[in-house]
Amino acid sequence: MKALPLTLAFVALLAAGCGGGSTSTATVPLRSADGTLNIAIKVLKHGKQVIALVPVTIDGKGPFTFALDTGASQSLVDSAVAKKLGVHTTGDSHRVAGITNVTKVQTIVVKHWQVGRVKLPSTTVVEANLPFGNADGGVQGLLGSDMLSQFDVVTIDYGRGVLRLHKRVVRTSHG
Repeated sequence: MKALPLTLAFVALLAAGCGGGSTSTATVPLRSADGTLNIAIKVLKHGKQVIALVPVTIDGKGPFTFALDTGASQSLVDSAVAKKLGVHTTGDSHRVAGITNVTKVQTIVVKHWQVGRVKLPSTTVVEANLPFGNADGGVQGLLGSDMLSQFDVVTIDYGRGVLRLHKRVVRTSHG
């Protein structure tokens, strides 16, 4: 989670309305012929900066707007969203090192959640105040590599506005 402050600053810029172009795919089939799972994303661009936003549903509520953050080691939910969901912190806190500082954060247990229509495994995520997030709009969380690593290959198709999640087929040999 080393890039958290830099990521937050970038997302804040885009979420504040600076995002120039955006692309999204109106209808994306959930599964491709090869078994790849597809999720429609919204792509925001500001100059050379680009961010992909994904819809995340937690405990049947949402969808909430999460930034796709391959550099974040752990997913994060905004404190206002956690409050709206009525979830409680685990009581555990730990330090997260960023580029310029160290921040103490709480964690929450997320049992039922999904990105688009793709279910994600139960996990513990960081709960923190995002300066640009809130329960009703803006960027409301970060979907990090802890969840993306559940898939063998992750493809972000910025041009078509699609996140593709590939699972490797495991074959056993008999003989």
